[in-house]
Amino acid sequence: MATTKGAAIVWGVSTTNMTGFSAAVSGGYTFTEEGVGKEADEVLIKDRQGETVTAYYYNGRKTLSLKCYPSGSGASAVSQPAAGETVTVTSGGDADINGNWICQSSTKSRSSEGIVEFDLSLINFDGITE
Repeated sequence: MATTKGAAIVWGVSTTNMTGFSAAVSGGYTFTEEGVGKEADEVLIKDRQGETVTAYYYNGRKTLSLKCYPSGSGASAVSQPAAGETVTVTSGGDADINGNWICQSSTKSRSSEGIVEFDLSLINFDGITE
């Protein structure tokens, strides 16, 4: 969690970690941003006047966006999951993000200070546990 001090944000120790994919590091990751969303596909049935009379929602899913960098032993600039890999996320602070996710995309960026950070997009479909 972040703590505000004056005009700056100071990041505390994250209790979130990722495992289960081929490039995961044993020392874990430091997370600077987490975002969770819930989505579903929608079909609207309209009457002759164009008014919606029924709405169907199906294919429910959760999305998770993470911004992190590898830390600890084995930290490497290639320690990111590939698209399609299963990523196991554990969080002591947010039970909504615990579990297995599918990596949709993984982007790596490097700052002018040489810090490598990953932007990950993960998805979890309702009813699929692996």
